[in-house]
Amino acid sequence: MKLSSLTPRNVLHATKMALVIPAALAARCFRPAPWIVTERPDQARDNGYCFYRYLRETHPEQPAYYVIRRDAKDREKLTALGNVIDFDSWRHYFYFCFSKIHISAHTGGSNPNGNPFARYVKKLLRHTEVFLPHGVSYGVSEFCLAKYGVIDLFITSGKPEYNNVLAHYGYRPDQVAYTGFPRLDGWHHIKVNPKQIVLMPTWRMYLAQNPDTVFEETDYYRTYQGLLDSSALACLLDEYDLRLVFYPHNDMRKYIASFHTDCLSIEIAERDEQYDIQELLKSAALLITDYSSVHFDFAYMGKPVLYYQFDREEFFTRQYQKGDFDAERDGFGPVSRTQEELLRCLRAAAENDLKMEPAYYARMRSFYQLYDEHNCDRVYEEIKRRDI
Repeated sequence: MKLSSLTPRNVLHATKMALVIPAALAARCFRPAPWIVTERPDQARDNGYCFYRYLRETHPEQPAYYVIRRDAKDREKLTALGNVIDFDSWRHYFYFCFSKIHISAHTGGSNPNGNPFARYVKKLLRHTEVFLPHGVSYGVSEFCLAKYGVIDLFITSGKPEYNNVLAHYGYRPDQVAYTGFPRLDGWHHIKVNPKQIVLMPTWRMYLAQNPDTVFEETDYYRTYQGLLDSSALACLLDEYDLRLVFYPHNDMRKYIASFHTDCLSIEIAERDEQYDIQELLKSAALLITDYSSVHFDFAYMGKPVLYYQFDREEFFTRQYQKGDFDAERDGFGPVSRTQEELLRCLRAAAENDLKMEPAYYARMRSFYQLYDEHNCDRVYEEIKRRDI
């Protein structure tokens, strides 16, 4: 353990853990150890929430609790389901220790306030960490690798994704499951707004985590602001009566005030809570993204995707190591490197009534060989096999 971990705040968290461990161990002697489910501390809108709802509605016999902040807007959705725990409360600490199965859309998401001592508690109390990723693991994400020992069961949504995790992440076959994502169970019957498109780029870790970043001087800002300023885009949206929602990644929202537009057909989503991202993706008719894994979910619904990869070399050098998936060879729509190419592709899509082309649909079905409404069932069975 690093001495830098011994801050007053972390020592306080460790003390709280130490105080609840005896009570948690005693409770295990008299009651079945429950499962706890989380996403981000202030959210319930992704695989974690969808799986928790499934547990409460389909397997009420399984003790399960959802952890979220008391003041989170998404908390209202959990009221009817019950068994809600306030994030970082004493009750959270108790159930963190009492439970044996931790299910989260983020690595270590069930941990009260990212306590660095939790890894030792995990070994002591034999916790099983189930990772329900919010994104598809089609590249190589350093923080998800097996060498860090955080994940015991890694859930995947597509067969090539499953193969990619086995090949590049260092897990044994018994630690990775191809089940499909829980949220996709509800994506077979959707209502689409035929006039709405979404521009949803992913984050740049090397910008968001660098305190010296002058955002307005980055290629990221200049490229997307240039698109928002484009008169050609404004004319195209007006010609086809389309509306575009610009929805950057959560970790880039601290820069959102830098973006602006005078186009009445473009909306900049300034706050995360402005939209439920799952509902936004379901309702949109077309997606423009760069490398965000949301393109997998969007294509799953049989809707067209456009890729805008203007910084491909930099991204796969500084953000993620490129995996086996290649957007030009395996993706679900055309790849553009310049604004002019992107607008040509958008016009072609509009002229095709925003329909997915058959060749791209075939690629989607090759990726999603499990294509039904039983992903939650499969995830449940995989976890039950490990709940011993």
